Amino acid sequence: MFNLLFSESRSIEDPNTPLNLSDESNWSISGESVNEQSAMKLAAVYACIGVLGRSLGQLPLHVMRRTKGKVERATDHPLYDILHTEPNKWQTSYDWRETSMCHVSGWGDAYNYINRNNKGEVVSLDIVRPWECNLIETSNKRYVYSVSNSDLDIHSVQLEDMIHIKAIGSCGKTGTSPIRQCSESFALGMASQKYGNKFFGGGGRPTAIVGPKGALNKESWGWLQTAWKAATTKLRNEDNSTLLLPADMDYKQLTIAPEDAQFLETRKFSRSEVAGIYNVPAHMINDLEKATFSNISEQAIQFVRHTMMPWIVKYEQELNRKLFTKIERKAGYYVKFNLNGLLRGTAKDRAEFYTKAIRDGWMSRAEVREFEEMNPADGLEKFIISADLQLKVTPNEKA
Repeated sequence: MFNLLFSESRSIEDPNTPLNLSDESNWSISGESVNEQSAMKLAAVYACIGVLGRSLGQLPLHVMRRTKGKVERATDHPLYDILHTEPNKWQTSYDWRETSMCHVSGWGDAYNYINRNNKGEVVSLDIVRPWECNLIETSNKRYVYSVSNSDLDIHSVQLEDMIHIKAIGSCGKTGTSPIRQCSESFALGMASQKYGNKFFGGGGRPTAIVGPKGALNKESWGWLQTAWKAATTKLRNEDNSTLLLPADMDYKQLTIAPEDAQFLETRKFSRSEVAGIYNVPAHMINDLEKATFSNISEQAIQFVRHTMMPWIVKYEQELNRKLFTKIERKAGYYVKFNLNGLLRGTAKDRAEFYTKAIRDGWMSRAEVREFEEMNPADGLEKFIISADLQLKVTPNEKA
């Protein structure tokens, strides 16, 4: 019945046009079938997606209120507890954001159903898995989300009731999976991993030609196969380093060693390329070959600025436009991630930062204690400017 409500652009009479909205596989030149599930078995992919998910999940998320030039946390707003603590009955705020980020990093789209009560108030934000959700154009040229998640007991969702985070896409309505977009790069890593598994699964020895020392006839062919199979099976089962062959069989090693075929270099290149696709510094996925203390510190800052910040802005804008009414937005309500968790640095770095902020007069000691989650202390609210800076203040500025 639900399918009759929608008219789709493809014809069901064309057997060359798949009815499934998402192709289950993407065959590469190397012969590897690349999709989200298969690519996640590659260690570099799993690590990069994990880094992005954990980085977003650890950031505190607050509902803020700006009134008369003052900004404060709106802890009395109903959405505060939902976003900061418990978005739904299954997940904490950390789990919810980590899962959502992993979905958009792998599948290109992250969906969250905005569950509202009869009064229109948000009561929960429920994860919808990307492979269970499709954007469909109806017969009257409107768009709705078709959902096949039985746990939520919903079938169609209006645009305003779905938080939709999109990766880089071609149409603006949906995102494109990075894994499918760069499938050849992921296929190279999968192919080299499969080769390594097969090589070491065979005892770490190259292939060879085995034949009889004398003439080969039809009767000896079956005997040759049986003898070779028995020898190699015994070698694997007994973990013996010596291959025993009958005296009248000859063994000739043929293939190139993996080092000569640049197997290890290919694995390193694939890992680096995957990290580049996700814009994740190599040291964050345990690739420390070219890492130093100085460049790791700089790369950590670049990761926040150029990798996480675009995602954070995207999440904030989507949450603000879908969760708050126009009246609430005009009243100064908005959602804000707290980046202090990623930018805190070492104790020495924080001490130098706070010292300069207090000395230059744009941060009070009370604010420092609040950032460090320390109890308030009396008499620290006043802003202080160091004596050498006060001498540079002109009379007009003092007035």
